[in-house]
Amino acid sequence: SAVVTPGNINLKTTFTNIVILLPIVVASMAVPMLMHNRDTTSAIIRDVVAFATPRCAVIANGMFAGALVFVSMVDIPAVLPHLRRSQRILWWTTGRNFMVPLGIGSIMSSTTAAFTYEQNATRAAWILAAGETLFVLLWTCFVMVRGAIIPLLDLRDAKDSAHGEMLERDLEVLVRRFEAAHNVRVFVQLAAFATIVAVALSPDMR
Repeated sequence: SAVVTPGNINLKTTFTNIVILLPIVVASMAVPMLMHNRDTTSAIIRDVVAFATPRCAVIANGMFAGALVFVSMVDIPAVLPHLRRSQRILWWTTGRNFMVPLGIGSIMSSTTAAFTYEQNATRAAWILAAGETLFVLLWTCFVMVRGAIIPLLDLRDAKDSAHGEMLERDLEVLVRRFEAAHNVRVFVQLAAFATIVAVALSPDMR
């Protein structure tokens, strides 16, 4: 079987996620141009864009927040402490390959939705939500990866060492460290989702 390392990248999964994400990126680049050139853009296209993009942003951000909450409520207490090293690496890489495109899609859809509104306050709310999700990705990349994730993935299995009890305690400490850092992501992304829901319930979007 193939050797799994913390830096392992599933190219097939990554390529699939990029293909899924590509239409969102293209649409995000096209929408500001379409909304800006109102005189040359079909009213039907503008209406479809104005209707679809905010709702896509709500769905994407809701999925992102829900996935993070699931990790907090299920994975961390019930799954992660019981995984062997190879399983922890698989758990992380699989989650990363799903969450990164979803997070980027959330940012792009929220930013795109901002261009469908004339009101500065509404635009600011969408951009704030995009900024909060961007913070989650940056926090994961620059704080969690080195401080919590790599040590957790590098830790040897207790069964494979003469210092099993010590390694089990180390695993418990690292899981708690991961949980503390992860809870920051959960709080910020829930704030982003709450911001978007508040905008979605406003009269502008109904």
